[in-house]
Amino acid sequence: MKQTPRKGQLLITLLFTLLALPVSSTSLAADGSKESHARIAEVARQYIAARNPWRDMKNRIEVGQLDPRSQLAKCPIKPEAFLPPGSRIKRRTTVGIRCPGNNGWKIYLPVNIAAYARVMVAKHPIPPGTRISESDISWSERDIATLSYGYLNNLDGAGGYKAKRAISQGAVISTNMVEADSIIAKGQRVELISQHGTVSVSMMGIALQDAALGQRVLVKNLSSGKQLEGIVESNQRVIFN
Repeated sequence: MKQTPRKGQLLITLLFTLLALPVSSTSLAADGSKESHARIAEVARQYIAARNPWRDMKNRIEVGQLDPRSQLAKCPIKPEAFLPPGSRIKRRTTVGIRCPGNNGWKIYLPVNIAAYARVMVAKHPIPPGTRISESDISWSERDIATLSYGYLNNLDGAGGYKAKRAISQGAVISTNMVEADSIIAKGQRVELISQHGTVSVSMMGIALQDAALGQRVLVKNLSSGKQLEGIVESNQRVIFN
């Protein structure tokens, strides 16, 4: 079928309109070279690898892919990575990548971080107030970047721990589930140490309440009958000034 002059004019007009469209900063460079998506992703990965809070432990960094249709002009120097204003590196982070210069470009990529460590997991249900021992726990490697309440990696702190609330079987034992276990019991005889500068005086007393390592505790001086408040130094000694 023969094309009418009107249709031919429309095609020519459309062609010239497309050729006249401006080239954006994210289009191909004039010589047709384009930036490697792999290089952009590696710049983002290296930036996060050097700065994330889990960099000293086993971790995995996953950088989101650019839209395959994105065509960025090849940067004459290595692109720079940066964080958007007010942001910080977390489990899920957005990283900016830019090519400096008047004709440069700027894009943003999502980055996910997984960090792995051995954590304590409850072998069985642990009732509130139970002193936690090695027989109550097993060890498992978990992504700690997802543990917003933290985790315990030993039972040695503060003289041991007891369950603050019920802990279900299989739960990762976090810091908000436990509290320091008492190492001095109410009614226990303890040594009282009074320190004033270089002078130290020792006497015996009775604990008037349970207390954990480093906690303040009321004690009764057996000699004077006075009540004193001191700090638990060990399971047998209380220091006061």
